[in-house]
Amino acid sequence: MKIYPLLVCILLGITACRTNKTPETDTLQNEITGYLHDKQATVGVSVLTDSCNIVSHNDTVLMPTLSVFKFPLAMAVLHKMNASHTPLDTLVQVSPSDLKPNTYSPLRDKYPNQKFTIGVDSLLYYSICLSDNNACDILLSYAGGPKAVEQYIRSLNIKDIYIGVTEDDMHRDPECVYRNSATPAATSLLMKTFLTQKLFDKEYYEYLYNLLVQTATGTNKLRAGVPEHITLGHKTGSSDRNSDGMKIADNDAGFVLLPDGRRYYITVFVIHSMENDSVNAQIIADISQKVYKHFTAQQ
Repeated sequence: MKIYPLLVCILLGITACRTNKTPETDTLQNEITGYLHDKQATVGVSVLTDSCNIVSHNDTVLMPTLSVFKFPLAMAVLHKMNASHTPLDTLVQVSPSDLKPNTYSPLRDKYPNQKFTIGVDSLLYYSICLSDNNACDILLSYAGGPKAVEQYIRSLNIKDIYIGVTEDDMHRDPECVYRNSATPAATSLLMKTFLTQKLFDKEYYEYLYNLLVQTATGTNKLRAGVPEHITLGHKTGSSDRNSDGMKIADNDAGFVLLPDGRRYYITVFVIHSMENDSVNAQIIADISQKVYKHFTAQQ
């Protein structure tokens, strides 16, 4: 598989915490650095709080997002609905041609070979919580296409997130996965922006917030590093392997609400991995756990 030039710069080291460096954040940064040094993968990590960049590891490198891009898509869909005061349960028509056969799709499995109507809220549930690829592409069409979603993200003053293709495009041509890319830093910033800026009316905001918290995929990734009683919202992404056995990406991005009310935003992208899927997930879970312990030790 061709590796795009922007991804060659992956052979980067660690970028130091840019603001409010403390001995504690240095310790966490060094711990994550040491943990990753022998992994057969390139790992990008970004951890932010409302006031500080805590961890930066390959965080300014563009990486394929895979299904993590369904989060900015959901934001763009809700922006469109909010602007026109469109109810969340507004119905859209789905035809059999919208339900591609060779892709992950609980929606297709529920409605095989039939025409039906479904609420936008249900499509968002399928896309975010279940990572349904057909639901994603129906929502992309509703939002105006990949470029319309990218333009919405630009309107939030977030530059390093690129959305150029659909899920169907990526399944038909694996090279296309690199056209949906982001830096870990921009991904964490988008999560922070969603949670700290008043982008939507309450009903739209709360709906997406709850979908992120209810996400059923990737329970062995960020979720596995945080106690069950702690609120965590996230969106995962995962690819197939190429002919050389390389996993293009295993990703997770989300937020954690601590018992004392503090919140942090965390992105871990594991790309170009020769590790097996269990190891990839464990890398994300271990980093999640290290970050959680860092914050709870301060309480």
